[in-house]
Amino acid sequence: MRTPRQLQGLWRASLRTADGWRTVREPRGPYATASMLEWGSITKGLVGTTAWLTLEAARPVVHYLPGVPDAEMTVADLVHHTSGLPRLPATMRDQLFGDPYREAVGVPLDHAVAVPATPRGRFVYSNLGYALLGAVLDEVHGDWFAAVRQHILEPAGISSAALVPAHADRVVPKLFGRAIQPWALGESSFAAAGGVWSTFDDLCRYADWAVEPSAGQSRTGSWQRERASIWINGEVRAAGAVIAIAAGVTAAVHALAKAPHAADMIATALIEREVRETCNG
Repeated sequence: MRTPRQLQGLWRASLRTADGWRTVREPRGPYATASMLEWGSITKGLVGTTAWLTLEAARPVVHYLPGVPDAEMTVADLVHHTSGLPRLPATMRDQLFGDPYREAVGVPLDHAVAVPATPRGRFVYSNLGYALLGAVLDEVHGDWFAAVRQHILEPAGISSAALVPAHADRVVPKLFGRAIQPWALGESSFAAAGGVWSTFDDLCRYADWAVEPSAGQSRTGSWQRERASIWINGEVRAAGAVIAIAAGVTAAVHALAKAPHAADMIATALIEREVRETCNG
């Protein structure tokens, strides 16, 4: 059978069915020499659930951070991307080749930049919103990542997660023989929007914990839904990751240096193939 184009290249994947997890693509290339993968915006799943478990969702953000301009914006608005906040503050811009987060390294988030660009209640994906949610968790717990570790990572059995892993441990693609430097997300005030790294096995452990039957939907509040399918994904400078669940199959995929949303396309192709082969079997 001809291999679909989206299944070529550098990526790792595992599928979980009723029989448990199985490896679809063994580690190769950079995946065989290092272990830490960027989660990107899958980080938001950790942060949103921690906020849901430890904060009052209906409480205005200004209760925790008095400097926030919008007095009606709630914790739930930040979790669900309905705050009206833009993807990034007006002072920051997505860059094709540069690192938009480098200027935020070592610089506390300015709460005054959290100015809505659209009305509350409308879905607008916002890294700024999750950076602000991280600031709320910092205010309440002292450190948002310590709170995530306590409420999510440790209960899920995840031990490898870090914001700034050693360079030698990072799985990154190369261009002309040189490693492509990741964005400085984990070092910046936007870390809560996408700064977590972990091993691939721990990414799968998060998938198990998030959709554990006894948890209901409480652990997937930051995930996306369409009919019976749910997923959470992340795109960073030269990598992408996704956990996708459909038709009783879970796919965990990480991909390097591919087109935007390549990990999502790979996960979809793997799930479709698994379902097709199961039906034909």
